[in-house]
Amino acid sequence: MTQPRRSTLTTTTKLGDVFRHDVAAGGWGDLLERDPALVLKDVRNDFVSERGAREDYGVVVAGQPLAVDEAATRALRDEIWARRKGNERPIYNWGTAMQLNSP
Repeated sequence: MTQPRRSTLTTTTKLGDVFRHDVAAGGWGDLLERDPALVLKDVRNDFVSERGAREDYGVVVAGQPLAVDEAATRALRDEIWARRKGNERPIYNWGTAMQLNSP
């Protein structure tokens, strides 16, 4: 049997109970601008892997206990920015739902 992840909630319901599940989805803005301390918190809570922190957010976490490697994070983010040609940001297509709400 597999062990549940720490971010997994298991509950028992019975007839007549109401269960509500709210899910938070992606954020807003450039992932490289996310506070490294918040990325570390997500890694510790199993919401983001160490690899995801590095590849998606440009945050290097290491050690036991896990901590942000500030110098390596700055260097990695600078490298990613350089690959993006400095100030170029990813363009997201939010689809027709967002277009319907625009002026």
